[in-house]
Amino acid sequence: MNKRFSLEAVIDYVGYADCYSGHGHAFVDPKVVACIRFGVPVTYKETVRDIIDLIIEDIDNQIDPIEWLDENLTIEEKDQIADLLTDDNIREAIGALIPKDVKDSDPFFEETYELDNDLVEYPLLIGYIHVWREE
Repeated sequence: MNKRFSLEAVIDYVGYADCYSGHGHAFVDPKVVACIRFGVPVTYKETVRDIIDLIIEDIDNQIDPIEWLDENLTIEEKDQIADLLTDDNIREAIGALIPKDVKDSDPFFEETYELDNDLVEYPLLIGYIHVWREE
């Protein structure tokens, strides 16, 4: 039986990392078989396109981005999932979070904040791409 997989993006947190409580998978749906984490620095002035590009760049720059949640996945299934993680598919999953009437050039954040120009650490937008098993 050939199993199919789909992607779902989740934005979990926006703010300073030292205030983030984390993201666990103890109670996640068993159909979620893998998780790809991302965290990108933000100034709150980014457009939708900026945020999506930053997320894709962050995932692309990770050495081993996939956290496997299902220990019973076969090598073939892992390869199918890896093949699914294209920039276009990730872009589509993140785009599903954005209301249909919002353009790529629109601001990503509804509220903007003035940040000091000499910040050493910027707030982070932290999220995940979950891989769901579909039967």
